[in-house]
Amino acid sequence: MNKVVNRENTKNIIRIGIFILGFAIIFGYALFESYDFLKGPNITITEPQNGSSVSTSSIMIVGKVERIKDLYINNKPVLIDREGNFKEIILLAPGYNISLLSAQDRFKRTIEYKLELVYLK
Repeated sequence: MNKVVNRENTKNIIRIGIFILGFAIIFGYALFESYDFLKGPNITITEPQNGSSVSTSSIMIVGKVERIKDLYINNKPVLIDREGNFKEIILLAPGYNISLLSAQDRFKRTIEYKLELVYLK
Protein backbone atom coordinates (compact mmCIF):
# COMPACT_ATOMS: atom_id res chain seq x y z
CA MET A 1 0.00 0.00 0.00
CA ASN A 2 1.45 3.26 -1.08
CA LYS A 3 0.28 6.34 0.71
CA VAL A 4 0.06 9.46 -1.37
CA VAL A 5 1.43 12.47 0.47
CA ASN A 6 0.00 15.77 -0.60
CA ARG A 7 2.96 18.09 -0.25
CA GLU A 8 0.99 21.20 -1.18
CA ASN A 9 -1.28 20.81 1.87
CA THR A 10 1.75 20.33 4.11
CA LYS A 11 3.40 23.46 2.68
CA ASN A 12 0.22 25.47 3.20
CA ILE A 13 -0.09 24.30 6.81
CA ILE A 14 3.54 25.27 7.47
CA ARG A 15 3.04 28.71 5.85
CA ILE A 16 -0.08 29.36 7.92
CA GLY A 17 1.71 28.22 11.08
CA ILE A 18 4.66 30.54 10.40
CA PHE A 19 2.28 33.41 9.69
CA ILE A 20 0.37 32.84 12.95
CA LEU A 21 3.62 32.54 14.93
CA GLY A 22 4.97 35.76 13.39
CA PHE A 23 1.72 37.59 14.15
CA ALA A 24 1.78 36.32 17.77
CA ILE A 25 5.38 37.51 18.22
CA ILE A 26 4.60 40.97 16.81
CA PHE A 27 1.43 41.26 18.91
CA GLY A 28 3.26 40.16 22.07
CA TYR A 29 6.08 42.62 21.48
CA ALA A 30 3.62 45.47 20.87
CA LEU A 31 1.78 44.61 24.09
CA PHE A 32 5.08 44.47 26.01
CA GLU A 33 6.18 47.87 24.67
CA SER A 34 2.80 49.50 25.40
CA TYR A 35 2.77 48.38 29.07
CA ASP A 36 4.31 51.65 30.30
CA PHE A 37 1.82 53.67 28.29
CA LEU A 38 -1.16 51.67 29.52
CA LYS A 39 -0.18 51.80 33.22
CA GLY A 40 0.88 55.47 33.30
CA PRO A 41 2.96 57.22 35.96
CA ASN A 42 2.60 56.43 39.66
CA ILE A 43 3.70 58.20 42.88
CA THR A 44 3.84 56.42 46.25
CA ILE A 45 4.73 58.36 49.42
CA THR A 46 6.10 56.19 52.23
CA GLU A 47 6.67 59.01 54.71
CA PRO A 48 5.24 61.23 56.07
CA GLN A 49 1.69 60.00 56.07
CA ASN A 50 -0.75 62.32 54.31
CA GLY A 51 -2.71 64.45 56.78
CA SER A 52 -0.27 63.94 59.65
CA SER A 53 0.84 66.58 62.16
CA VAL A 54 4.52 67.32 62.66
CA SER A 55 6.43 69.33 65.26
CA THR A 56 9.44 70.37 63.15
CA SER A 57 9.63 73.05 60.47
CA SER A 58 11.37 70.76 57.99
CA ILE A 59 10.42 67.26 56.99
CA MET A 60 11.82 64.68 54.62
CA ILE A 61 9.47 63.32 51.99
CA VAL A 62 10.38 59.74 51.08
CA GLY A 63 8.73 57.79 48.32
CA LYS A 64 8.92 55.87 45.09
CA VAL A 65 7.81 56.64 41.57
CA GLU A 66 7.15 54.26 38.71
CA ARG A 67 7.20 54.85 34.97
CA ILE A 68 8.15 58.53 35.21
CA LYS A 69 10.70 60.77 33.57
CA ASP A 70 10.54 63.88 35.78
CA LEU A 71 9.42 64.52 39.36
CA TYR A 72 8.73 67.89 40.98
CA ILE A 73 7.81 68.90 44.52
CA ASN A 74 6.28 72.37 44.59
CA ASN A 75 7.68 72.95 41.06
CA LYS A 76 11.22 72.10 42.22
CA PRO A 77 12.93 69.18 40.40
CA VAL A 78 13.70 66.16 42.54
CA LEU A 79 16.46 63.60 41.92
CA ILE A 80 15.36 59.98 41.50
CA ASP A 81 17.60 56.91 41.70
CA ARG A 82 17.50 54.04 39.20
CA GLU A 83 14.88 52.16 41.19
CA GLY A 84 12.57 55.20 41.35
CA ASN A 85 13.24 56.09 45.01
CA PHE A 86 13.49 59.69 46.12
CA LYS A 87 14.09 61.73 49.27
CA GLU A 88 13.57 65.47 49.56
CA ILE A 89 13.49 67.86 52.53
CA ILE A 90 10.85 70.58 52.47
CA LEU A 91 10.22 73.49 54.80
CA LEU A 92 6.84 73.94 56.43
CA ALA A 93 5.06 77.11 57.50
CA PRO A 94 3.22 77.09 60.82
CA GLY A 95 -0.24 75.58 60.40
CA TYR A 96 -1.70 73.80 57.39
CA ASN A 97 0.65 73.03 54.45
CA ILE A 98 0.05 71.50 51.04
CA SER A 99 2.96 70.18 48.99
CA LEU A 100 2.25 69.31 45.38
CA LEU A 101 4.16 66.40 43.87
CA SER A 102 3.87 66.14 40.12
CA ALA A 103 5.40 63.55 37.83
CA GLN A 104 5.52 63.24 34.08
CA ASP A 105 6.19 60.11 32.06
CA ARG A 106 7.96 59.84 28.72
CA PHE A 107 4.59 60.16 26.94
CA LYS A 108 4.02 63.62 28.56
CA ARG A 109 1.22 62.34 30.82
CA THR A 110 1.27 63.84 34.28
CA ILE A 111 0.05 62.77 37.69
CA GLU A 112 -0.25 64.93 40.79
CA TYR A 113 -0.29 64.05 44.47
CA LYS A 114 -1.20 66.55 47.19
CA LEU A 115 0.61 65.94 50.46
CA GLU A 116 -1.22 67.69 53.29
CA LEU A 117 0.65 68.27 56.56
CA VAL A 118 0.05 70.33 59.68
CA TYR A 119 3.04 71.96 61.39
CA LEU A 120 2.25 72.38 65.09
CA LYS A 121 4.65 75.02 66.39
